[in-house]
Amino acid sequence: MVIYLILIALLGSAAGLEAEKVGIVHMHGFWQAYDEQHHLDFKNFVEEKTGVKVHLIDAFNDLAMPPAESSITPLNVQVPAILKMVKNIAAQYDKIIAVGFSQGGVIWRAMIESWDNHNVDTFISIAAPQSGQAGIPPKYLASLRNLPFVKMAQSQGQTMSEADLKLLPYDPRVQQTFAPSNYYRNPATYQYYMSTEFFPKLNNEAGDAEEKRRQKMNFERLRKLILIGGPDEETIVPWQSEMFGFISADQNIIPMKKTKFYKKNLFGLKTLDKKNAITKCIKGGLKHNDFPNSMEVLHDCVLPAIRDALLAL
Repeated sequence: MVIYLILIALLGSAAGLEAEKVGIVHMHGFWQAYDEQHHLDFKNFVEEKTGVKVHLIDAFNDLAMPPAESSITPLNVQVPAILKMVKNIAAQYDKIIAVGFSQGGVIWRAMIESWDNHNVDTFISIAAPQSGQAGIPPKYLASLRNLPFVKMAQSQGQTMSEADLKLLPYDPRVQQTFAPSNYYRNPATYQYYMSTEFFPKLNNEAGDAEEKRRQKMNFERLRKLILIGGPDEETIVPWQSEMFGFISADQNIIPMKKTKFYKKNLFGLKTLDKKNAITKCIKGGLKHNDFPNSMEVLHDCVLPAIRDALLAL
């Protein structure tokens, strides 16, 4: 009986040590909170199936008050604050798996690029506008129209044409108050996009040479990049942005390998692809908020990536 108890204790200790080698860190999207049901479903499913702990990042939730602490907060504020939390979590593990849904996927890419010597093994990007947002989803239009300076202009009798709306996200006042504008990238108004701070620098289209080198090196440090999305997406425009594709000014879809990001290897996308490090998992029949807890996505896209990361330890 004593020998049996000793064996059980030893096995339990070994299992505990194995579990400590890898953790999953999950960042929610815009207009969402860390504890929404589809994120809790993701956490419970993954932990049950793999035994790997999932950390849901409790930061910049929903449209919390004050606005400086919500998902609407500009990403140049969110990224360093969240990265500080992530580093504390990552220090517990040999390797971590980064999971970012929607805006959370852009935040995760920014953290990876700015984090020297990171221990992110695999980055799972779920329905995230990695090449940017070429259009303004209807549900975001209402938020833009409710910005104080926009309401003031309207109260003074000023009207906004469709052309005005396409330029509105580039306005510095919007860039500083509305996070989705930070990754707005309309191909028909590219010169205005290049005047913004966050996304051109993230994509190594702007910035000094040393910063570009460092960001690229950090992104190339990933062992695996998993891109998840699908054609029935109603929020990300175009949905191919979830696969690092995009759309031209004349509305033609540009696949990943034909984009400037890839052909010029601006931040290491081509490097990862040449190492067979990129997996695209495309699922039809899913709306934007269906992706995090879709059983099809979890079984076909997420679990294989996690198991591969465990085998690579």
